[in-house]
Amino acid sequence: MRIKDVMLLQEFTHAKIIAGKDLLEKEVTGATIVDAPDGFAWIERGNFILTTGFPFLKNESSLDETLKKLILTLSEKGVSGLGIKIGRHVPSISIDVQNFAERYEIVIVELDNQIAWADMIIPIVNHINNEQRLELEKVKNIYEEFQYFLLSKTDFQQLPLLIEKLTSQKTTIYLHSIDKLYSSFELTSVYEEMTSEIIHIIKTKNLTKESFQELPIQVYVKPIYENRYLEGCIILWDCQDIHAPWEKVAISQATAILLTELQKIKSIISLSQQNRSGFLVDLLHGKFSSTEEIIRVSREVNWDLKDHPYQLLLIELKFPDYNKQDTLILTSNFIFLLEKYTLTKIGFDSNNYLVMLLDATAEIDVAFICEKIDYLLAKYNVNNAYFGGIGRLYDLQSIVKSYNEALVSLHFAQAKKNQLSKVVNFEQLNFERILFSSQPIKEASYLQQEYLMPLKEFDEKKTAELYNTLKVFLFNNADFNKTAEQLFVHKNTVRYRLSLIKEITKLNPEKLQDQILFYIGFLLEELQLPTYQ
Repeated sequence: MRIKDVMLLQEFTHAKIIAGKDLLEKEVTGATIVDAPDGFAWIERGNFILTTGFPFLKNESSLDETLKKLILTLSEKGVSGLGIKIGRHVPSISIDVQNFAERYEIVIVELDNQIAWADMIIPIVNHINNEQRLELEKVKNIYEEFQYFLLSKTDFQQLPLLIEKLTSQKTTIYLHSIDKLYSSFELTSVYEEMTSEIIHIIKTKNLTKESFQELPIQVYVKPIYENRYLEGCIILWDCQDIHAPWEKVAISQATAILLTELQKIKSIISLSQQNRSGFLVDLLHGKFSSTEEIIRVSREVNWDLKDHPYQLLLIELKFPDYNKQDTLILTSNFIFLLEKYTLTKIGFDSNNYLVMLLDATAEIDVAFICEKIDYLLAKYNVNNAYFGGIGRLYDLQSIVKSYNEALVSLHFAQAKKNQLSKVVNFEQLNFERILFSSQPIKEASYLQQEYLMPLKEFDEKKTAELYNTLKVFLFNNADFNKTAEQLFVHKNTVRYRLSLIKEITKLNPEKLQDQILFYIGFLLEELQLPTYQ
């Protein structure tokens, strides 16, 4: 019951509001007569106080001072209003006292002197009791509605419709961990923009009643938290606040259902991620005997790989020093959304690096992936830097080669830190491939096969002398004259052959960095170290 409802009762027809006309929405929880000095003992928060003022006049203070002390005491006790029978003991209420009452948010009502106290109190109490009975019925109906919702196994995405049905307010639900919106109505661009603003506010600010005042539409926002983490929110449109107990019950029940559903979703996501990471580790350890087996098992973890080339992107991503449970939740949410945004296959390797399996046919842009990683880190307020490495394209059975290349690239990115891009492509590396490899001899052997074997094949096919020309050129310290003299050819012939070598290997024999790579390849051959496939 509000004070404005009290004023509508028949017994208050001739009553007048003399202070606090803007405070008529204040809630009235009961009515009490205070016409004795010890009457304060029975006052409760929300009471509407009825008095003649007589008990407070037996002192030497002026009337205004006495009334101000009374108002101050009532304000401290949280009463909603003060009804005074003016005339017999209190001749009038001065403007000064009226202003004082409004300052302390106390409504003052001039009562009809002809109506008995009981005739005033009983209608108020009856009205409050009737409201409480109706509230209990509404609460009971709401519990029944939610019970039916659960027992009928209704899709939780229909929850906004149920909330709107119960509260008569358009409703939107946002689930942070899966980044989904569900509404009881079709969101126009205006509502979408406001929803984005609301989500930004609840993620970045300490909420107050003023947090959403600048929005063009009044909203009531109920943030949903679990273990200190924001899980989402319920938005009631064209509604600034909820007061009725049944409204609060409706929001509370909806929140409980959402948290339960989120736990189910997270459990499914977590189990799926574990299965995929297990498959990925087996794939990288070569535990499958054929491409057909790889494809079959991939379908069991809902990846459905195809028989065409893939490449691996490794990301070292360190979350803040949370407790284990918090880190697991954050990691699971992060991977789920990154998969959703980038349409890639994601798991973990045995080093706890994030492994992204990139499909050659999808033409995934690494810059786009980095953009989404940055977005998600900001979403979860994580400022930690990350580094990545990407390998080259290989068929599924040889995908471990792409993994090893990505690992080398990642190590290089970690060493260079912010001097280069966050993600380093293996194709950008040359001598660094050996320097940052965990097996430098093996990596050098790969370089030898990549750069020297094509020259031998060309020589055999064309009866050329590229391999020998390059070797002589390097061992003569890149001196054209000495190389031509030793090979018994003109130095222009040497230049021509070197241009062919550059075309075939994509390395420049006249560039010191590339000369080192060629030299390592020749050195491995001279030492007759084993080659690796």
